[in-house]
Amino acid sequence: MDYKNITALIADDEAHMRTFLKLLLNDIGISKVYLMQNGMDAVEAYQEYRPDLILLDINMNKMNGVEALKHIREINPNAAVIMLTAVSTRDTIEETARSGATYYILKTQTPDEIKNLVIKVLSTIRATAS
Repeated sequence: MDYKNITALIADDEAHMRTFLKLLLNDIGISKVYLMQNGMDAVEAYQEYRPDLILLDINMNKMNGVEALKHIREINPNAAVIMLTAVSTRDTIEETARSGATYYILKTQTPDEIKNLVIKVLSTIRATAS
């Protein structure tokens, strides 16, 4: 599939993760990627740019990913939001699901696993947009 017209927003407080995820998205064909370092900036960027795909780290300063997810869901209940975390607990997964996350990715997964999960979510976006 061709993803060159897809736009994405990445919010993570770790610069190396933002870079890694941007390169991963570029690798599957997404060239327009907005990078934010906290949840508050992510919500503002979402309002301004309305990207097709959002990747949110759960643990960030100023506003965590779950709070940012809730704000983004108020703006667009159908936004495609993938939550990211290094630590997985049942409570965290359930909270992100209740808050409307489209998918949940562990940062410890391999780049290929993350890429395949992102492609799976993008396929869902394309199917609902058709």
